[in-house]
Amino acid sequence: MIKLEINSTPIKLTPTFVAAKTAEFIANKTNVWNIDWLKEELLKLSYGKCAYCECDLLEEAKYMEVEHFEDKANNPNKVLVWENLLPSCKKCNGSKSTHDVIADPIVNPFNDTPSAHLTLRLYRFKHKDIKGKNTIEVIGLNDTERLVKKRFEVGVQLEKTIEKAYERQESFEENKTIKRRNKILDIMQDILRECQKDSIYSATCSTILHSSDIYNEIRQKMKYNNIWNSELEAFHNESKKLII
Repeated sequence: MIKLEINSTPIKLTPTFVAAKTAEFIANKTNVWNIDWLKEELLKLSYGKCAYCECDLLEEAKYMEVEHFEDKANNPNKVLVWENLLPSCKKCNGSKSTHDVIADPIVNPFNDTPSAHLTLRLYRFKHKDIKGKNTIEVIGLNDTERLVKKRFEVGVQLEKTIEKAYERQESFEENKTIKRRNKILDIMQDILRECQKDSIYSATCSTILHSSDIYNEIRQKMKYNNIWNSELEAFHNESKKLII
């Protein structure tokens, strides 16, 4: 989970439209939020990911749902309030269900900084406070098959790539050719791109990357050899913001 920024209300979500659709929901319980343009706007806010677990909602096998932070069953008047809507995968939305976030608060990625309430250890989330504890339990963030296993797979692959980057750095040290320089630059760009907010499981990747002694050693050696550039530094700094 990463911090997300909410933008201004979509132009089409006018007060008149919201009022009419809210009345329709209250009267008929129809899915008035199931609108393609509304889903597209929400997906932009989360870079195409679930706001809670960071899975890719653009994959064919995934299904995006409009999640009501304050649940629609108990808060029907907020069924189309822009600030109450989040893009979610079916599993996270189903797990949260009608949980009362006012009486028993959980992390809202648009309002809260997840790292203030959660931390990641051995691919499992740990809580820092009661809001973090509630979030883990309500959303099911430590579901072994669905999420912990996936984080593990992503983490193992990232660690293998970091090790490959180390080998390329050693090769460059042995013979400082342009070709070998470019190879280490390319692989480091790939690694750091996986740790940007628009990549899936970016919080997991960023946390693993910045806890890696090998990565830090590579970075220092690249700096020493004057091949660590401004683009890599920008990626590095942005990824640090996603550590959890």
